[in-house]
Amino acid sequence: MSKAPLVLGVMMWEKAMSIDRSTADSVGSGHVRDVLLLGAAGNSGRAIAAELAAHGLSLRLAGRRRGPLEDLARALTAGGTKADVRTIDLGDAGSLAEAFLGVGVVLSTVGPFARQATPVIEACLALGVSYVDIANEWLAVRGLLDRDEQARAHQVTLVTGAGFGPAATETLVLRLVEHMGVVPVRVRVAAAAGVASQGEGVRQTVQEALGEGAITYRDGQVIRETLGSGATTLTFGGVERQVLPGPVGDLETARLASGAANVVAYIPNPTAHRGGLDSWTWAEAVGPDGRTVTAELRAGEGVQATAAIAAETARRVLAGAAPGAWTAGQLFGAALVTDATNAQVTMNQEPA
Repeated sequence: MSKAPLVLGVMMWEKAMSIDRSTADSVGSGHVRDVLLLGAAGNSGRAIAAELAAHGLSLRLAGRRRGPLEDLARALTAGGTKADVRTIDLGDAGSLAEAFLGVGVVLSTVGPFARQATPVIEACLALGVSYVDIANEWLAVRGLLDRDEQARAHQVTLVTGAGFGPAATETLVLRLVEHMGVVPVRVRVAAAAGVASQGEGVRQTVQEALGEGAITYRDGQVIRETLGSGATTLTFGGVERQVLPGPVGDLETARLASGAANVVAYIPNPTAHRGGLDSWTWAEAVGPDGRTVTAELRAGEGVQATAAIAAETARRVLAGAAPGAWTAGQLFGAALVTDATNAQVTMNQEPA
């Protein structure tokens, strides 16, 4: 095992112990803030902040630029939410340590997660703070899940993919497997988010992720192909959609939720027209006998759906969750997404 996390932990604690005595004393009596929201001033961050505030949670708003964070904090505190602000440099262990001290859970919206999540997760492990993110990159989701042993050793809960996409397709797969009563031989999932506006961070994350090409599981093995390989047309949400296998977190959550050896996660063709603000996910499971079952989930606008799922996940982690590295569905089950969003689910075109 690399010594980097240990060294990072020592550095952070040295910095953390330099904070003023009054702050340290307040930490001893409980959490100073329930949730540290990383990337709070971004498009997703602001929506998540509103959801967390609606749950009555206190917030520490963190990011690179103080001005937008302070504007958001003023708006939240005017509504009665306890909120403070920290500027953070993800490359500075001391900056992370000072910001994370005294919070119950860190909720990160900062992508690309395949690059940006590592120092945040390592800080959480070193400081014993739980972590939730909204990652939807296959590399990032799989990378966090590979930290299960570390998380258990540090008694920390790590949760990835707590947003529309991974969590929403995962809930469908969990329901399909329960309905079938057997491990399927093949699972396919797809997500199509309707969003009012897409932030620059999301665009950058998508662009970097697509550079990984088409990734699928065949006979239990990871298969990498050129992006566009396996393109097809699916009909869900009453719309015929051009889709292609993508390197998204849904691939890993669907594999783990189903146990299937053959899994494909589709994304909308980036060149195809997108319309409407409803967000949809679709899942198909094929049993050993060839029986096929499908399910669909309809949610509202994609950013708001992500905000509701992420906030509910953070709330549940804060209330007490088992240590380890988890997907949202692994930890909280198939009802998490519908509980958080009031999404509508159908199975074989019948209400479920």
